[in-house]
Amino acid sequence: MVDQSLAEVSNLAIVVAIVLYVLALVGFAGDLASSTQRRSDARLRSEHIEAPAAKHPVVVSAGGAPAEGIPSRTPGGSALTITAPSRDAPRSMSSQKFAFFIAGAGTLVHVAGVGLRAAATQRVPWANMYEFAITSAALVMLLFLIFSITRRELRLLGTFVVGAILLLMFLAQTFWLVPAAALTPSLQNSHWLVIHIGVAILATALSILGALVASLQLIQARDEKSRADRSASGAEHIEHRGRTGVILDRLPESGVLETLSFRVHSVAFVCWTFTLICGSIWAREAWGRFWGWDPKEVWTFVIWVLYAAYLHARATGGFRGNRAAALALAGFVAVVFNYTIVNTVINGLHSYSGL
Repeated sequence: MVDQSLAEVSNLAIVVAIVLYVLALVGFAGDLASSTQRRSDARLRSEHIEAPAAKHPVVVSAGGAPAEGIPSRTPGGSALTITAPSRDAPRSMSSQKFAFFIAGAGTLVHVAGVGLRAAATQRVPWANMYEFAITSAALVMLLFLIFSITRRELRLLGTFVVGAILLLMFLAQTFWLVPAAALTPSLQNSHWLVIHIGVAILATALSILGALVASLQLIQARDEKSRADRSASGAEHIEHRGRTGVILDRLPESGVLETLSFRVHSVAFVCWTFTLICGSIWAREAWGRFWGWDPKEVWTFVIWVLYAAYLHARATGGFRGNRAAALALAGFVAVVFNYTIVNTVINGLHSYSGL
């Protein structure tokens, strides 16, 4: 028996979570914008004073970039020091902490909404596209918050992670929202619904995170190559990269992003492997065969092959940089196709979208 009043509370919690995510996105974007504006101003000041100070070295920060603030000469006149006003740091950190706190609150409300959906239907909350989407999105946010607690520098990715989650949530609320209902007969009384689909949700969430990191890796690598080319041509002092460039200055280097992408995709590949194995066992129990070339089975296998090729090529063939990121993104395109087109357009035994 479905409790429709509890389902309505669940829908309301999801909407509140979306509102909180919007506020968190504003906070993360504000932190990114304020920091990049200060960096841009510091760079412009350094360009203006570079000509008269050509005979004097410039004291830079530990990160290798000119320090922010008002320029001043050392007593001996031999070096030009740029110091950062201490009042800027708290303002930037407070914006980031605010965004992180709101994102955490939104995630708690989001998880509560998913739990209420499960309580209302008295089953696991991933029996259709809407429930799969909100559960996957909640898991992505939980993973991002956990990673950000252990590695604070990953909070810089908050704008991109929360932005992607908001896009998924808007799609779910706009196109995939269906009333809470009981399971179809073919899905009832099977523990494989919990195991198989649960692992598939984890695999999808990790694929989303991995695709975000791989995309940022490509953008960062392109920016680094552009800077290297300009430096080699002697044009480094007249470089104007715009707001995008100074935003990228705050993100990790492409090599760091590539390593993170590889680690996330490695775990995702294990989850996709278990998804295939568990799905085959469940198919044997439900339909009397392990494999039947159903569209969902085929595309899950395509995903597995693409991620396997990415991991194998990068681990054994020196397949690094942009080519590796492009292959990882090809795997994510297959994930999106499997979740959208296969579920809504192509008919098969796995057509449980609820639409």
